[in-house]
Formats: sequence, C-alpha cells, structure tokens
Amino acid sequence: MDDETRDAWVPLGTLLRQVGAISAEQLEIALTEKERSPRRLGEILVEWGWVPSVAIARALAEQYGIPFLDLSATDVAQDAAMLLPEDAARRLQALPIRFLPDRLLLVGLVDPTDLLAAEELRSLLGTGICLNVVDIDALEATFSRLYVGRVHAE
Repeated sequence: MDDETRDAWVPLGTLLRQVGAISAEQLEIALTEKERSPRRLGEILVEWGWVPSVAIARALAEQYGIPFLDLSATDVAQDAAMLLPEDAARRLQALPIRFLPDRLLLVGLVDPTDLLAAEELRSLLGTGICLNVVDIDALEATFSRLYVGRVHAE
C-alpha cells in the first residue's frame, strides 16, 4: 500500500456508516462482538441480518480500491471459469470470469484482503489476473449454475 492509499483508507464500519447501511449503535455493538469473536466485522453484520452481503462486497471494493463486479449482471465465460477446478474455486471463493486483452484473466474474488488466495490463483491459473471484488451470495449462485449436476468436495 503506498502513502496515498494508506491516507485514503477508511475502516469498513465507517464506510458502511457513511452510506447509511448501519447506525452508529449497530456499528458499536458489532465491533464489541468482533473483539470477542474470530469473525470479521462484515461477517457479523451479515449474520445478524443488519447488512446484505452485497453491501459488504461493495464497501470492501471501495475500501481497497478494487473494482466491484456484479456477478448477477455479468456473463461468465465457460472456458475461463473452467480453468480453475471447482474445489479450488469454492475454497478460494473466486472464479475466473473472462479473458481480457494482453493475456490477462478477469477473476472475481470475495475477499480482497486474502493475499494468499490471490497468489494461489495466479499460480493455479498460470497467467496474469485482474481481480474484482464479488458478492459471496452471487458467487455461490454462479457456482450453482456453472457446476450443476456435479458433486463438489467440501
């Protein structure tokens, strides 16, 4: 992270408050729970039904300066998606979406903070990747469409 990005970085809770997704009281309660739990703030807010998962995904994209990709409005290229085995896609919570110019592959990823997942994706795919943040619920729905009739390893 360079100095300019570091100065512009805003905590997730603050971003959600700025867009009116949660109240100050909800944020305070969730942050208290986060201190007692291994879960992340976004997971807590979604689990409690206070914020939809797509709002968390959009806020994470903004927070990290990575584009958000709405999978529900995106065509996934089957040949790109099948480059990543289903078990790896589910484990990494990621999916190749389509080929871009210059031999890059657009990849949707739920957690932009998971640097190990990003590195593993680069290794598994064997090409340069361009990451976009995607909503976990939309990703799961896309998996259901792509892998219909297939049994996946848990």
